[in-house]
Amino acid sequence: MRGWTFLLGGLILWAVHFFTLYAIASIFLTTPLARGLTMLVTLACLAGGGLLFARMRQSDTPTAMDAWMRSVALCGIGLAAIAIIWQALPALLA
Repeated sequence: MRGWTFLLGGLILWAVHFFTLYAIASIFLTTPLARGLTMLVTLACLAGGGLLFARMRQSDTPTAMDAWMRSVALCGIGLAAIAIIWQALPALLA
């Protein structure tokens, strides 16, 4: 079960960020509060991704399968971080 958590961790963070930003945009529209909440949620999700990244870098890889799962998880976390930043930019730059 731990392997699935790390494999999907970055993508789960991305989904949480997406739906939270969607809710913020639907409720608060383009108010300064919406921008502040967007920044807060984005930083929280990026911090969570950084924590996942640090844990994956520290984990040992005794077998080839574990090494493969680690590399896939790290790529997923990196992709999620890029997507989180990309989703937050329109709200923060507008």
